[in-house]
Amino acid sequence: MAATTRRAYLHWLRLTLLTLLLTACGPGRSEPTPRSLLPLDAQPTASISGPLPSVVAEGAALPGRLLFAKGGDIWLWQGVSGQALTNAGDAFQPAWSPDGTRIAYIQRGESYSDLLVLPAAGGEPVRLTSDGSNNRPHSYERIYDTVWAFYPAFAPDGSGIAFVSQYGPAAGSPAADYHLALYMINATGGAKAQLYADDSGHVGRLAFTPDGAMIVFAFAPAGPGTPQLYRYDRADGTAAPLPGVPEQSYDPAYSPDGRWLAFAARANDRTDLFVLPAGGGTPTRITSLGSARAPAWSPDGNQLAFLAIMPGAHRFDLWVVDLQPSDGTLHPGQPRQITRDMGIDADSGVAWGR
Repeated sequence: MAATTRRAYLHWLRLTLLTLLLTACGPGRSEPTPRSLLPLDAQPTASISGPLPSVVAEGAALPGRLLFAKGGDIWLWQGVSGQALTNAGDAFQPAWSPDGTRIAYIQRGESYSDLLVLPAAGGEPVRLTSDGSNNRPHSYERIYDTVWAFYPAFAPDGSGIAFVSQYGPAAGSPAADYHLALYMINATGGAKAQLYADDSGHVGRLAFTPDGAMIVFAFAPAGPGTPQLYRYDRADGTAAPLPGVPEQSYDPAYSPDGRWLAFAARANDRTDLFVLPAGGGTPTRITSLGSARAPAWSPDGNQLAFLAIMPGAHRFDLWVVDLQPSDGTLHPGQPRQITRDMGIDADSGVAWGR
């Protein structure tokens, strides 16, 4: 693989890790107090300082509820409008529980990030990991104590959450984060359990199959090799490349009925969305924008939301495309841009619930 192509594909990983590692040299902190999100059906209260921004989109209303992140805050999109649910600037990568009653997300602080779960009706979040360091601010010890959590995804039965974290401390000079591995933790708290680790590379964004038997994740080699999607079998603990998926694929998402796998794939410095039959077959191209990623299925499986940059623009916005099944193939309609110049965090993705 050409070095320039590999660098482009691994941007999602390097940008995250390098940015976060630099914060290890920032101001000191104590263990943070969890920030509350607003109830999804509530207006801002006195406990949230300042007005929360909102935006109204053109066109038809979207069904259900969508979550995404912008500027370190979680946003809720309902119908034709969206509103920020947080304003602390430290919340990323939101994920709905299967029943829509909880939101898992990542809280980022100085030299760490943690996995939290919040009741969707409002209240205090539950901190599931405690990755913060007790070492002195600005010290080398603090840098080498850095731990991150990324990419939460609820199991289909809602009992557990899979996520990504290091399975070893930072090492080297200058310090470099250790490889990212696949973990599982009870959705109400407890010790995390490592499911899969590979010394040759990093685990990335993940998705459960609807029956919960498999977890598909992006795998990025740390050295020579081809980035691709892997499939982890929860029964026997093995992982292998997912058949039928092109190289440089990531951001996997299964349709609610389990028949289709959507993903982003990069080729010739362009990234677009594809859909593959879950049982194997030929991928169908869904977009031709050259900057699309983070697919999320509508609850009825008839639409895909995703993030993309409008040609000539420079920031990610929310888009949606209709999908019509016919003869065992999904036929995409014309993608529609929902927000305008919003600057959504592409690595936080989109979560679409009822």
